[in-house]
Amino acid sequence: MKLTVLGSGSTGNAVLIVAGNTRVLVDAGLSAKEIARRLSMVGEDAQRLDAVLVTHEHGDHAGGLRVLLNMVDCPVYISAQTCEAYISERTNVNDEEPRKRAKALENRVEQIESSRDFRIGEIAASDHYHDSEAASL
Repeated sequence: MKLTVLGSGSTGNAVLIVAGNTRVLVDAGLSAKEIARRLSMVGEDAQRLDAVLVTHEHGDHAGGLRVLLNMVDCPVYISAQTCEAYISERTNVNDEEPRKRAKALENRVEQIESSRDFRIGEIAASDHYHDSEAASL
């Protein structure tokens, strides 16, 4: 397993976990463009992501998520509370942002129990996303 910190701090958090052929992005706090650029710098392609895991809704962890979801075709693992907070968040966003966030997450959410003590056990990429291969992390 390989962990690559793409960004850490108040300006944005994102970590890539690679195990075998499975690539999981933990948090998308950087802009989508910056996430893609940093992935490219380490020899990875954003379009090869198998999942995005969101730990919580703060901008430095989820600020680039909506736009990133326009670039990738993978599920988003997020708790119900975090998902609701992310969609309904109104600080420093325009009036259309909650609707856009809900639309971006539509049919992509895989709910996890809690973002505080989550574990990735097995992520099975379905045919809808990449392939039917499952990888344990």
